[in-house]
Amino acid sequence: MSENKSTRDKKSYLMDVLYRHLDTPPLLPDENEEEFNQLFDSFEDYGKPQNPRDYIAVYQATVLTWDVLRYQQMKIGVLRSHQRPALESLLRKIKVRTASKMGISEVVAQSEARELAAPWFKDAASRPAMMRVIENAGYPPDALEVEAFQLALPALAPIERLIVSAQKRLDKFLDDLERTSKANARALRLAAEKTIAEHDAAVLASRK
Repeated sequence: MSENKSTRDKKSYLMDVLYRHLDTPPLLPDENEEEFNQLFDSFEDYGKPQNPRDYIAVYQATVLTWDVLRYQQMKIGVLRSHQRPALESLLRKIKVRTASKMGISEVVAQSEARELAAPWFKDAASRPAMMRVIENAGYPPDALEVEAFQLALPALAPIERLIVSAQKRLDKFLDDLERTSKANARALRLAAEKTIAEHDAAVLASRK
């Protein structure tokens, strides 16, 4: 009888721990608690937990997958933050090339490039004309993305390492879980892979 009570107490304790974690998920200030809970719910649907230990595993898989998504989102943010300097860089190259033929100083060309780049970020309708200027100067249609990537590369490298590290932590957790609960581990692995793949697809679609 005492053993049964001990087991019930342990289960109750584990569920209390889980609820406390779900009430205060490990999020950064700009991250969305509702999105985290939705991710947990989707993992719960895949894992179909039967006991408190299973629920804790679902929570841990959610946190580790969230880490991967977080760093991927940071990478996108870094690339976006480099769009303006990338556009200015492209326009400066075009202007400096023209300036050298007209005897205009490079400082003036840089100032003109900044002024020309400004409408891109204020009015989307100005972008087709700007792209024609860039393409007429001999650059490919994806020149802006390439330039932003090149400028962002020093900041992207450590983020890529963080993504790899987060993915390894997720894989190790699922590998360890598989030794004790193969079905649960496989279900959570499938959920994680699906979530990460969908996130990657959404990113690619947003850049088209």
